[in-house]
Amino acid sequence: MKRVAILVETALASGRNILAGISQYIREHDDWSVFHPTGYMGATDIAGLVDWDGDGIIARISDPAILKNLKAKNTHIVDVLGNVQKSPFPLVKCDDRKIGRMVAEHFIGNGHRHFAFLGFSSERWSFERQEAFGQSLEKEHGQVSLCHLNPRHQGPAHWHRNLDHVASWVEGLPKPCAMLVASDQFGPLAMKACERSGISIPEEISIVGVDNDQSFCELCRPQLSSIEPNHTRVGYEAARLLDALITDERTSETLLETPPLSLYTRGSSDTMAVSDPALVKAMRFIRQEACNGISVDHVAESAGVSRSVLQRRFKDQLGRTVGDIILSVKLRRARDMLAFTKISIPEIAERSGFNYQEYLNYIFKKHLSTTPVRFREEAGR
Repeated sequence: MKRVAILVETALASGRNILAGISQYIREHDDWSVFHPTGYMGATDIAGLVDWDGDGIIARISDPAILKNLKAKNTHIVDVLGNVQKSPFPLVKCDDRKIGRMVAEHFIGNGHRHFAFLGFSSERWSFERQEAFGQSLEKEHGQVSLCHLNPRHQGPAHWHRNLDHVASWVEGLPKPCAMLVASDQFGPLAMKACERSGISIPEEISIVGVDNDQSFCELCRPQLSSIEPNHTRVGYEAARLLDALITDERTSETLLETPPLSLYTRGSSDTMAVSDPALVKAMRFIRQEACNGISVDHVAESAGVSRSVLQRRFKDQLGRTVGDIILSVKLRRARDMLAFTKISIPEIAERSGFNYQEYLNYIFKKHLSTTPVRFREEAGR
């Protein structure tokens, strides 16, 4: 039986998914005895391994002190973070540069011309996402506006200081603007800063996070779009690599990067960039009221223009009609309730503004080539 220790925090989805990948590998091989000391942020304190003696360790090595103490254990080690430069240990991590490029492509496809990044400057994973994001945009769109938080100043005690800092920054951003937040954990902060400054999401600032952590994404209003980096694969590959090291299999692998799976588009970035003030008002009104039985005339009134002018501007700037946008918001509301709740389908039809289950069925078949029942089954509900 191979004795393996795991130093991976579990407070965030990234850590929990790494553990899921390790668990998958263990189920397939069934010859590991795992030691996972828990504590603040899950399990990152090397002190938990003082009396442990085993064959290998999988760890998120976040700073030089942890690296130094792990070296002293004199055992096989695989890093699943890569925050410390010139580490002697093999590294398995998500491809942070591909993540940055994927978000840039999403924003460009939505017609954005101004871009921003919120994250850490001292964390390698955050910096690589920032750098690739900026490089993908620099040639055509110029510099990305940056806002960096101090990783030591996280948690409730620093919330208001960070909020003041981010709110001041977002107020000065050109609008509309597209923002990548380096981790979903920053999503609520960025959205609260926009709310305090009277900035509409996604009409004035469109936001995408990373990790697809449902606890953060669904807490946000509108819900946060996010990249799924595939940390589960990171955990699985790290376990596979550590197993090879323990059994003395020859391997030249020193760096493995898993590509991101997908960008899950939710309400925080599901819109085209517009600078027309009337369209911003119209889009905000549609997002808030689409499921309440509104008409084109209601939208025109909220935007302060005539029906014909509004329709023309929608077609010219968005390539879609007002009715198209209303329908897309109602459809996304129905999809979200099917995927993330156990609300009955007739009630979902009513809440999303389709009124009757039969009409909801018709819309799903026409626009998604499926039914609400099948959609819910595929979403695992």
